[in-house]
Amino acid sequence: MKVTIQFDPAQEGKFSNIKLCFIENGIERKIPLTFLKSENVFDFNVDFTTLRFDFFLISTLVYGVDNLFNREKYSNDGWTRDLDVDFPVHNLSTWQGKEIKLKKILDFLTGDYWTINFVQNSHEEYYFPRQRRRKIPVYEKNSIKSASLFSGGLDSLIGVIDELEKLNPNERILLVSHFDYKSSGPNGDQKRLLNYLQRNYPNKFYWVQSKLALSRKDDNGNNIFIENNYRSRSLFFIGLGIYLSPINTLIIPENGTISINYPLTPSRVSSLSTRTTHPFVLNNLKELLLEIGLPIQLENPYSFSTKGEMIENCSNPRALQSSFSLSVSCGKRGRKQHWAIKTGTEQCGKCMPCIYRRAALNKINLDNEIFGNDILQQSSLTNDLPALFSYLNRDISLEKMKRDILINGNIDIDNLENYAQMVLRSKDEVLQLFRDKGNNFTKSKLGLL
Repeated sequence: MKVTIQFDPAQEGKFSNIKLCFIENGIERKIPLTFLKSENVFDFNVDFTTLRFDFFLISTLVYGVDNLFNREKYSNDGWTRDLDVDFPVHNLSTWQGKEIKLKKILDFLTGDYWTINFVQNSHEEYYFPRQRRRKIPVYEKNSIKSASLFSGGLDSLIGVIDELEKLNPNERILLVSHFDYKSSGPNGDQKRLLNYLQRNYPNKFYWVQSKLALSRKDDNGNNIFIENNYRSRSLFFIGLGIYLSPINTLIIPENGTISINYPLTPSRVSSLSTRTTHPFVLNNLKELLLEIGLPIQLENPYSFSTKGEMIENCSNPRALQSSFSLSVSCGKRGRKQHWAIKTGTEQCGKCMPCIYRRAALNKINLDNEIFGNDILQQSSLTNDLPALFSYLNRDISLEKMKRDILINGNIDIDNLENYAQMVLRSKDEVLQLFRDKGNNFTKSKLGLL
């Protein structure tokens, strides 16, 4: 599917609407991609022509295109789509020749076949501020010593606490957040955690939050059936962080287990595996940024840590214990129809992020949260549970794990064993959770009786 980009004129206090344009059945369709809460972002940075902005815009468009084309309708095999995009950039000569590198990243990230074209971006007026505002924030950018993505999850909370604990007096960190109107839960998570952090670390951070929204209708009011798999969401998150960070380092805090995302069964190698913080993606992104002249380091300090190890090694255990329950890790929070408990929780209990969270908290005796379903007290194996139990029952050697990780994504050989050991330790964390709290049925299925 061929996609071209059109910009609407900027309106006061708003970023220019972006139109994703394509031809379907001989008719041109234009779908708005709207960057909301733009004042938050452009109070902090008003750069619209540099390489940082180019990359931010590219990541925004990737997210929009990825969500635009429903896989069931537009793929050749039920999954893989052919996506041909003209990316407008201001620094065209710099980006020319980088098409293959970006394609390599996007193919791996979304599981599609991308055709990349860079074209000259002649749009100039992206945004102009409202003329009447009561309070415009002032930022002391020289005080910022680190910048970190802040999603509202447990990993990002630990990452922020660890960074805050490093600061000297009069130093700050920049927290960069994002949420999509189709999944607004993270907005509440972020605000709850920020309220806690503001009370306990006053004047130690700045927070910039954005909102990105792809319309469900085209310009003529016709419905768009979007793709509900958000594999490129974190790429936009990274692009936003690169755009805003006043320093040349961006921290992307995520436990190594989720980054590697070892599939529970061979059938899950592509379709159910998110890959944004996979070492292959981050390493190639670093190389791309260097090649275009942006020496920005993308750092995940927890690449070789399980979620449990992140919790155990948090630099302020008291702060973490007081705030972890405000975070949410669930990957299926919007699908409550099959939850046994539908109120008082935002976490399903059955997805792998929920299971890794429980296993991690169990290591320090804090597994006391309410989940929509209690996976430890099952009386039958339904939905995704057979795959989980199959994985936990397999005796996977270190060498087998190394081979599997290589098959599922290119890994630097020098770090391969560290990643393999980490995934096996994470598997043990989950098994220990069942040893400690599983009922007789689940323990019997895992050979733990």
